[in-house]
Order: sequence, then C-alpha cells, then structure tokens
Amino acid sequence: MRLAVDYSRPSRRGRTIFGGIVPWGQVWRTGANTATTLITDAAVVIGGAAVPKGQYSLYTIPTSTGWTLIINRAVGQSGTEHDPAQDLVRIPMTIESLPESVELLTIGIEPRGTGSVLTIAWDRTRAWIPVAAQ
Repeated sequence: MRLAVDYSRPSRRGRTIFGGIVPWGQVWRTGANTATTLITDAAVVIGGAAVPKGQYSLYTIPTSTGWTLIINRAVGQSGTEHDPAQDLVRIPMTIESLPESVELLTIGIEPRGTGSVLTIAWDRTRAWIPVAAQ
C-alpha cells in the first residue's frame, strides 16, 4: 500500500496559530495554497472509516478539545474552496500538546503497530489518526 500527502507548508513566524490565524471551530485548509491532497493506491481505513483508493483533499476543524479530519472527494481546488457536499467522511482526531513549537506545518505518515498514523503538527499541537490497510 502506498499512501502519500501533498501539501504546502506555512510558517509560524511568531504568530498565534490555533485560535489565531486558524480560528477554532471552522474548516481549515490544513496547509497553504492548493488544497492538501491525500493519495492512496489501495483502500484504507482511517480512524475507523473506509476510504477507497484514489485522491482526496484533506481539511480539518480544529478546536481546543479535539479536531475533526475531513476527507473530501474534490481535488486540485484552492484550499479555501471547501465544498461540504463533496465530503466523503468526517472523523475525530486525537490531539496532544508538544513540548516545543513546530515552525513549519508538518504532515506525515508514521508507522505505528501493524499500521500507521497520519499526523499534523504545527506550533505546539499535534493531531493524529490511525490508518490501516482495508
């Protein structure tokens, strides 16, 4: 299984990120410029939700107590052009505070147990969700 994320990396530059330039409780493009794209060459299960092979846009809704990952069927659009009618699924993510600030938004896929986790880290926050082969 091949899983990849294509995204632009904004910088913190001393700004307040969450609850600041990324408002709480609103859809965030989770990157900069073109919408962040998730590419998978096989069906996967993300946070318990089945996701068929293909390409999808990723958005999130950050709050101070948890995040929601949005997997959207549209691809190639500006990150600010979220169409909720194209949402495949919305899934809760786990969040944790980081001891040190992350300057550049970092999205990654890390091995964990028999599967992996999709991680999003920026400023002093890290959100993650499990990913497994279907």
